[in-house]
Amino acid sequence: MDILIIGNGFDLAHKLPTTYIDFLHFFHHIKANFHSPNCSNTLDDIFFNTYPVNNYVKNYIKNVCQQCNSSSEENNNHKSVILMQELCDKLDDNIWFNYLWIIYIKGIMKGINWIDFESELSHIIEIFDRTEEKLYKEFVKDAVRNTYPNDEKIGVFLSIVDKFKFLNDSSTFTYRDFLNNSYSQLRSFIYCMELYLQICIENCPITLLSPDIRTINPNAVLCFNYTHTFVTKYGSLFPNVKVHYIHGETKDADTVDTSNMVLGINEYYKDTSDCNSHTNYNIYKKFTQRVINETGFQSREWLHTMNVFEAAYKKTNNQFPSNVYVFGHSLDITDKDILKDFIDRDGVKTTIFYYDKQQQTQQIANLVKMLGQEHFIKMINNVPQQITFIKQQGMI
Repeated sequence: MDILIIGNGFDLAHKLPTTYIDFLHFFHHIKANFHSPNCSNTLDDIFFNTYPVNNYVKNYIKNVCQQCNSSSEENNNHKSVILMQELCDKLDDNIWFNYLWIIYIKGIMKGINWIDFESELSHIIEIFDRTEEKLYKEFVKDAVRNTYPNDEKIGVFLSIVDKFKFLNDSSTFTYRDFLNNSYSQLRSFIYCMELYLQICIENCPITLLSPDIRTINPNAVLCFNYTHTFVTKYGSLFPNVKVHYIHGETKDADTVDTSNMVLGINEYYKDTSDCNSHTNYNIYKKFTQRVINETGFQSREWLHTMNVFEAAYKKTNNQFPSNVYVFGHSLDITDKDILKDFIDRDGVKTTIFYYDKQQQTQQIANLVKMLGQEHFIKMINNVPQQITFIKQQGMI
C-alpha cells in the first residue's frame, strides 16, 4: 500500500497563502478596513505593503469593503459582507487573535512555521496548567503574573485577559471558567480561519503542479492541511485515491460548532505518569480534538492494511510491500502519534521530499526526535534504505 502524507508545504508549493502570517494579515486588514470608506485608495496600498497579502486576497478585501460601504441594500446583504461582519465580530474580543497579533507585531513570536504558531498557544496553556491544578479555585491573574514575572508573553496575554467581559462578572470566576471560555474563543478563532480558507484559499487560482506528485501513484493521502488542494489539482490523475483530513477540512460550516478543524498543541509533560495525571487542559491537545471532531480514525484502517502486508512480507524476501511519501511536512514531533505509526515499521520505505537543505536538516532533526538517533541512523543506513530523501523538482 502506498501512502502520500502532505503538510502545509504542499499548499505553499502551489503558491497558496496559508502560512499563519497570511491568516493574521488577512484578519488585520478586514478589521482595519471593513467599515472604512477609504479602504481601496492609495493609502491602503501602502498599508497592504506593511502587512502584505496575496493579490487575490487583496482584491477580495477591497471588493468586500466596497460592497460594505455601498449604499446599495443588495450589496450590504451580500453573503461575503455578512460573513466578514461575522468575522469582525468574532475577532474583536477574541483573546487568541489579539494575543497572537500583539506578539507578532512586537517581534517576539517564536518563529514563522505552523509549529511555532502552535507553540505560542502551548506556552500560555502550559503556564496556566502548571500554576493551578484546582479548576474550581478562584481565578487570580496575579498568581500567574507573580510566578512568571519576567515572561513578556504571559504579560501580554494577561493584559488582554483584563479586558475580557466574562472576567467582569460579579460572581466568582474560576480556573474552570477560564478554561471553558478561553477554549470557546479558540474554537471561534478556528472558525474565522475556516472562513478565510473557504472564501479566499479554496477560490484562489492554482497554476502550478508538482512533477513529483504526478509520478507517485498513492492508494491514499493523509492530509494534515485543511484545504482541498490535492483533490482540486490532482483528483483527475488519481480518481480512486482516498483522502483523509486528519486535522479536519474546510467546509461551508454554518457555525463554530459545525467546524471539525483541529488546531491544538502537543503534550508538554515529559513523564508518562504526569501526562496521565495532569489532564485539565487536554481539550487544547491535538489528540483530544481529533477524537472530539472525529478526524483521527480513517487512517487506522490504512495502518491495518499495512499490518497485513507487513505480516506477509516477513514470510518472503520481498523488500517493501508499502511506500510512504512525505511532501511539505516538517515531521515535527507534535504529530508523532500519527507519523511514527506509518514510518517506523518493517516492510515500509519512506521517501521524504525536501524543498532545500535547510528544510532537509530540520526534517532530519525532527526524525531523530521521533525515532531516536540510533534507530534513525539504522533505518537510513539499512540496505536497502528504509528512509530516503529526494529534493523536490521545480513546480511546472
